[in-house]
Amino acid sequence: MESKVKHIVLLTPGFAQNEQDTTTIPALQEYIFALKNEEPQLKITIIAFQFPFNNKSYNWHNCIIIPLNGRNSKLKKIFVWQKAYSTLKKIHQECPIDILHSFWIGECSLIGQYFTTKKNINSIVTAMGLDVFKNKYALFLNKNATKIVTLSKNHHDELFKNYNIESKIIPWGITKKRFLNSTIKTIDIIGVGSLITLKNYELFIDVIFEINKSTSLKVILIGDGIEKEKLQEKIKRLNLENTITLTGLLSYQKTLEYLSKAKVLLHTSNYESFGMIFPEALESKTFIVSKNVGCAFSMKNWLITETKEEIILACKKALTMHFSEKHINPYVVEKTVENYLKLYNE
Repeated sequence: MESKVKHIVLLTPGFAQNEQDTTTIPALQEYIFALKNEEPQLKITIIAFQFPFNNKSYNWHNCIIIPLNGRNSKLKKIFVWQKAYSTLKKIHQECPIDILHSFWIGECSLIGQYFTTKKNINSIVTAMGLDVFKNKYALFLNKNATKIVTLSKNHHDELFKNYNIESKIIPWGITKKRFLNSTIKTIDIIGVGSLITLKNYELFIDVIFEINKSTSLKVILIGDGIEKEKLQEKIKRLNLENTITLTGLLSYQKTLEYLSKAKVLLHTSNYESFGMIFPEALESKTFIVSKNVGCAFSMKNWLITETKEEIILACKKALTMHFSEKHINPYVVEKTVENYLKLYNE
């Protein structure tokens, strides 16, 4: 399908500060990189409201990034909004905007919708996470003038339940060529994510503690966050220092390397809008044990659980199983690009 769209502007709270930064919203990076490869003639401009912490425009894989340097400061919020609006006006005058695509139901969607209404431009808003819960910005969504996207059925249902807002589901996708598919599985269980309360890594450690009583494990936990010190103390208290290794935050490619060597991904998070780590694990031929969050679906390679006892049993089972390669990973970035291009051209 030949795209009628010539210029897309994306609004996001943050974006990669350079081409080497692979940890800032990786799913969004993968999508934009794939979109540009699919439509090399498409002009893509990205306005980042809060991060990077500078105001110098730069090139990222042939896309123009304009940081507004908000620095997550409440005092600068109105100034950042004014700057975003004036930047959009200037961009539109120089090269007309066909699509304004905002990420997160928040300040980006608020300013984006205001601008598109004034200029009669097509507007898309992609909800990205907890923004589908209690959120004052959701009250300002114009359902009639904006196409709203969610990332999974769970995500879709939560937005509809809380705000009676219908949305189109477009999942994120992985880039297959980035995966090593190591056949040597030297790590028993891996965890990947921000070390915050929502991700429930205290439960992760409790599960490892119980399994390790009967089976000696090698466990890797990748990520950083405000709960790091608390989790380190718990690991020490349970005498798991020789079992669980906390690596801290790693590059995207290094994380995938570890994932390819793991037998089981244990994901104890209480909530995910999508959970990019899930398709990454499937592509790495790594079993998944998780709760019913994000894009979760039950299959031979993915055991859905709820209680601590169910998680322990599922992990023990997964550690003894062979990964089934009969199932095709449904979450590939080419499909994400295809679905968004259809939406852009409607």
